[in-house]
Amino acid sequence: MDDMQSMWGIIGVIVFFCGIYALYAFIRLKRRGEINATLLLGKEYLYKKCKDKESYTRKAGPALLIFGLVSVIYGVLDIIHCYVHPMTMVDTAGMFIFFVVLVWFAVYTSKLKRMYF
Repeated sequence: MDDMQSMWGIIGVIVFFCGIYALYAFIRLKRRGEINATLLLGKEYLYKKCKDKESYTRKAGPALLIFGLVSVIYGVLDIIHCYVHPMTMVDTAGMFIFFVVLVWFAVYTSKLKRMYF
């Protein structure tokens, strides 16, 4: 395996674990009502200052779930592509979908922050 292929494989592993973390944050959001500041807010926001926590969690939850699922799926596809069996078209399509969802997630959660904090 060449160095470039190895680097892309590591990125796939990172995306996979990021997706696992997002799914974990989603479960905590649904079960305990805990807002994950790392994924949803950023350092300048405190979850305790939320104007309507119930409404925020109802709107942020599905976005967090979608981001987590897409990240896990793309991470698995990229790991398979880099380490098991090359599938360039599937990996490229997965990467495109992942980036679209990533941008959507960032824009959507930023709008939610402005509305509720």
